[in-house]
Amino acid sequence: MVGKGWDSHFLLSSYAFIYLGVNCFILISGWYGIKTRLRGFVNLYLIYAFYTLIDSYDHIFSWDTLQHVLLPFSHGNMWFMNCYLGLFLLAPILNAAIKHMNTRQHAYSLILLSIASIYLGGFWQISQFDTNGYSIAHFVYLYWIGSFLRRVATDEKRSAHRWYYFGVYVGAALLWGASAMSLAYGHSILPWNIWGYNNPFLLLASIAFFLFIMSWHFKSKMVNWLAMSCLSVYMLNDMVIQYDFLRPYAHAFGPWQQLGLLLGVTIAFYLLAVGIDQIRILLTQPILNKLR
Repeated sequence: MVGKGWDSHFLLSSYAFIYLGVNCFILISGWYGIKTRLRGFVNLYLIYAFYTLIDSYDHIFSWDTLQHVLLPFSHGNMWFMNCYLGLFLLAPILNAAIKHMNTRQHAYSLILLSIASIYLGGFWQISQFDTNGYSIAHFVYLYWIGSFLRRVATDEKRSAHRWYYFGVYVGAALLWGASAMSLAYGHSILPWNIWGYNNPFLLLASIAFFLFIMSWHFKSKMVNWLAMSCLSVYMLNDMVIQYDFLRPYAHAFGPWQQLGLLLGVTIAFYLLAVGIDQIRILLTQPILNKLR
């Protein structure tokens, strides 16, 4: 959640440890599969409209606000929701293709998608391909990865390789941090976009972290309750509340104090966002209940 404008090299070098939320969210979607139904679309629409309304608090009665709230997908500026809508609409085709593929075909197709996304788009920055991961193409790619992991990463394999996944996650995140540091000093060691979601180090860290989390088996109503608002927390942060107000305070502290400040504010923000999302759920749940 920390903004790209922060000047601390310490925070920049450690940012990959938490900059993988978008990738992991879509990996989860690919793992479990998206069911394209009217209720799901309405839920996406209501979430988008609700936070668009909050984002327009300073000109809530304007015509532009009305357009943005009633037609968020066409008039809003939230790239994630527009990309996720594209994935949501494509899911039936993707699910059908995955269902009729064997493991080898799935792996071959994943290799081809990796070449298109990471090599042609990310490395060479060919505009006709996905150059930064902020696209429906990248979401389809992640969905494909998630579905492939579901097929090959069995419970036994995930449990046996749990700490291997964690090690890969830490190593890839540190490599991303080294790349970010080199860019901060004006000498990028790799041609990939540091902030691109298809950056190979970030992709590797995301996949490894996802598999590490999926290797644990536990049930918690509290965790499920908090997880329900993950998308809303992300949207509130991206659309409404930015962390730039912390910069003057961060510069007054050392690296570890900055990190502690960031973690403390992040936890407080998450709890605040979950509380706001309960209002959204209270208002929209009656509508969704009619679509069961």
